[in-house]
Amino acid sequence: MRRCSGGACLLCAASVLLAACSQMGFGLSGAELHGAQLFDLHCADCHDETNPDLKKQPPKLKGLFRSKLLPSGSPATDQQVRKTIIEGFGTMPAFDQRLRDQDVDDLVKYLHVLK
Repeated sequence: MRRCSGGACLLCAASVLLAACSQMGFGLSGAELHGAQLFDLHCADCHDETNPDLKKQPPKLKGLFRSKLLPSGSPATDQQVRKTIIEGFGTMPAFDQRLRDQDVDDLVKYLHVLK
């Protein structure tokens, strides 16, 4: 029997849990579900957790679009969030080489429902 690595199992479990939540009426679309998976894989370690190794903690992204401005002071628009994800900002790395355009679109859709 083939065993999976801890990270792969965690991602798989998160996917199953998110899919179950979606089916139970929590209302995530397929794109939002994919965005949630990407968030867990690429964003959560910095934006959901406190990292004592960082001098400045990255902003939490829950409710990101509730404000007119992003933590950087830029407008809280899909276009600006896409730009930040693709190009990076400050200590945040650029994800242009790690995510496809559709991945970025799905991630932005998920950030709209992240509360």
